[in-house]
Amino acid sequence: MKKIVLATVLTLAVTLVPIALALPFWFGLETEKTYTAMLDQLSRNSGLRFTGKNYERGWLSSTAETVIRHPEASFEIVANHRIHHGPLPLDRVMEGKWRLAQAHITSQIHLGAPGKENASALPSLSAATTFHFNGAGSVHAEMPPVKKTGAQGQLVDWRGMGMDVTFDREWKKIRLEAQLPALTLATPGKQGELSLSNLSLRSDMHEGTAGYFFGDAAVSAGQLEFGSATERVSLQELEVSTSARPAGDNVNMIIRYQLGEARTRDERFGPGQLVMEIRHLDAGALMKFKNEVDGIYRGKLPAPQAAMMVAGKAMELIGTLAKKAPELEITRLSFKTPAGEIGGRAKFVLDGRKTDLTQNPMKLVTSLAGDVEISIPATVVKKLLAPQIRHDIEAYREGGALSEEEMAKLDPEKMAEIVDRVFPRYLAHNEFTRHLVEENGAYKLTLTIRQGQMLVNGKPWHLPTRAAVTL
Repeated sequence: MKKIVLATVLTLAVTLVPIALALPFWFGLETEKTYTAMLDQLSRNSGLRFTGKNYERGWLSSTAETVIRHPEASFEIVANHRIHHGPLPLDRVMEGKWRLAQAHITSQIHLGAPGKENASALPSLSAATTFHFNGAGSVHAEMPPVKKTGAQGQLVDWRGMGMDVTFDREWKKIRLEAQLPALTLATPGKQGELSLSNLSLRSDMHEGTAGYFFGDAAVSAGQLEFGSATERVSLQELEVSTSARPAGDNVNMIIRYQLGEARTRDERFGPGQLVMEIRHLDAGALMKFKNEVDGIYRGKLPAPQAAMMVAGKAMELIGTLAKKAPELEITRLSFKTPAGEIGGRAKFVLDGRKTDLTQNPMKLVTSLAGDVEISIPATVVKKLLAPQIRHDIEAYREGGALSEEEMAKLDPEKMAEIVDRVFPRYLAHNEFTRHLVEENGAYKLTLTIRQGQMLVNGKPWHLPTRAAVTL
């Protein structure tokens, strides 16, 4: 009996040990295939060029380098990888994490340039990537804080960042979350500083019709401040978000801009919101345009020639999109001020269903139709005109019409009286405000575009002419 057991153990050992020893090498082969396919997929979808270099495959681990470049950029992103083969990546086992995986990759990522190892002098971004057996995976990346003072007294205080990404085997489903706690840029003198806090980026996208990526994305900041100590502007709770959904062969998109509050030394404004809906965009045409532009830039043509070719492709794109009669509608425009709310709405349609605009771009003008309505509180209109009134008063002083003594008497209260008195005349002669119509304490403007003609409040609009305004 003992002989049978011993023989069985020896047989298993002879059979399984070579398999166990061979598995990491086999997983190394599979990981290299996954890595190569990933670079190819990212190059096709991103407009960037992902190039793998110096791949050296070993038994338990491999090393590789990835260079990421945009054809028009003078710098590149360089990632140096240490690839630990599955099914039990050695670095994870050493950490006490016995999790099966195709591979676990640790990377150091930095900005590079020809002849320079680290062009930015910033600390490297550290990343840990796990490839699962099916080729899907996840990435966790971190950059440590950095604080630097330049020779001219410039200050950069970056509190680091973190990022998490998950993806499927073909990189057609990608989720991303990134956080930057705080960033401060300061320069000596009047320019002051810029500070940004609680910046986050969120994205959940998947490839759909014609290779177009649908889903949701948003970037937000808790606070953005800029300016000097005496002229500082603070923006609170900023967010820009997009949502793209398929509609047959088309893309429907919603774009939102949101602001919680804007502060200056003397006033506070907000909240504010702008919501735009874009409908009936041809997904195939958008992807064709993207691929053609990527091809132009990959050709390394002289910049003026490349710009002209891109402009030509853009005109072709507009003509092609017009065949689906795309719409742009501002469904919400709201900005609160101490004097009331600025509001409005708009809708435009580019209808090229009966006209081939790709052959005659000049017909774009007659194919565009739209309506705009804006409402502005009277007090806000008065504030818009006040700087022009003060400028004219200063011109009178410089021309000798007002003495220094008379100017000295123009305290804020007296100036407000002058603004109230001359406001109607400035309102009537200013190229923008002369089109406003008063209604229930607010000034409104309606704009209509039809067949190449523009109507303001129902009347034809002509090119503005210079108008002189006097007190």
